[in-house]
Amino acid sequence: MWETQPERLPDCETSGFNLFKDNYHYQRTKITPDRREYPYSMLPGDKLLFELIGSLYEAAACPERWEDFLRLALERFAAERAGLTLHNDQKRNAVTIWSMGFPMEAKREYDAYYGARNPLVKPYAEFLRSREEWHGLARAVIGEQEYRASEFYNDFGRKYRSYWVANGLIRNSLHEVTTLSVMRAETAPALDQQAVDLMGLLIPHLKRVFKIHRTMESLRSTADAAVSTVDALEGAVLGVNGTGEVVLTNQKAEEIIRQEDGVMLCGKRLTATTPTEAKELDDLVQLAAATGAGRGVHPGGAMLVQRRERQALRIFAVPFCSSHMLTEVSPCALIFINDPEAQPASRAAVLSGLYQLTPAECRLSDLLLEGLDLATAAERMRVTTETARFMLKRAFHKTGTHRQSELIRFLLGLPNVAAVR
Repeated sequence: MWETQPERLPDCETSGFNLFKDNYHYQRTKITPDRREYPYSMLPGDKLLFELIGSLYEAAACPERWEDFLRLALERFAAERAGLTLHNDQKRNAVTIWSMGFPMEAKREYDAYYGARNPLVKPYAEFLRSREEWHGLARAVIGEQEYRASEFYNDFGRKYRSYWVANGLIRNSLHEVTTLSVMRAETAPALDQQAVDLMGLLIPHLKRVFKIHRTMESLRSTADAAVSTVDALEGAVLGVNGTGEVVLTNQKAEEIIRQEDGVMLCGKRLTATTPTEAKELDDLVQLAAATGAGRGVHPGGAMLVQRRERQALRIFAVPFCSSHMLTEVSPCALIFINDPEAQPASRAAVLSGLYQLTPAECRLSDLLLEGLDLATAAERMRVTTETARFMLKRAFHKTGTHRQSELIRFLLGLPNVAAVR
């Protein structure tokens, strides 16, 4: 049923194997699947690929859609099992976000014990110390002999038929990594360079989906609730439909558009005030919207739009897809507009409501978020630098941060809301 062919070493510059080319000796023949056995085995198919990427963006707004994404991933990779997991190498824990092809007890065992003993966790964490993502084959990182000798393989991997694995990794923070895994049993043909290439195609979309999910996870109930959630974001946000027409804006976006300095609305379309930038912006929006509408695979992008006298606006376009938003027209792309001269909104409501910071500690945090150093912030608050330093340490303790830079990143991730409900 399986035919063997001589293997060609993958291109180490493009496949993600450059870190461990010398270790790439685990398989001397490439086994290609009989297409009758694996009918979707990495075969060309734009329709299936569009469906795969579309379901990924659906999952940004509705986590239940991860099941659809993983089901399509199994088809596209010709795999038997798939999983989306969170690993923290510092806390030595693992959480399964969603899985496909595993029994429920496998998820419980992995999260409770074996996830922390997965021999890939440590090398993967090292890979991501200096980069934001990685993709490749697990057996090229931990070879067959080492894997077979591990507790993980003998008590978990062999039991649940997880041997040939392709991974896509996204770094969330210094110690936390989200991993997409597709797997085949030891008796099946090994995943190969085609799987690596497909995983590489998915990586930029995964990054954008995780970002969307973190900031838009509450976009579900009604149009009013959707707009309220978008208003809670730090910057201006617009939603566009599949043809690029604006169907959703938050208050900050409306304020920027009304100024007609850099960007404006022309009919129902967002455009730049200069012809050259208008064409570039339209192309960016159309590409992102096409992906969200299921007609493309472009992950979106960013550009600068110049203003008359102030600093340029930073514009980011990302695909978005959700059939679960009960707005009149669901957006196919989200456009984020960042004004570098805008003062960051206060996080006091969230800090006091969720983390029990005092009013003074909230005020200090807001001043640091504005870019002031500790001494200047203390002077603005009319307290001594030592008092401000004490308040900062208290803020570190309550928010679980350890340095001022960590606190700033933490604050930037909080929504701008008037009160915590």
